[in-house]
Amino acid sequence: MTKRKKGPGLLLIGVGNILASTIISGFLLGFGLDYWLGTTPIFMIALGALGFVGGMLKVYKLLSNPDLY
Repeated sequence: MTKRKKGPGLLLIGVGNILASTIISGFLLGFGLDYWLGTTPIFMIALGALGFVGGMLKVYKLLSNPDLY
């Protein structure tokens, strides 16, 4: 049996989910850290930015070589 390739639609849905989940998780972790430490939203902004950067790196890695996934 030959292995069928996945369509590009499924790959793009996965990319959107990965990017959104990393950004949201960064903001939520930052919000929890700010709440716990009683600080201004500096950690929420910093961890949200790190989540965005990490999500973009993951998306780039996934789209540059989609045959591995």
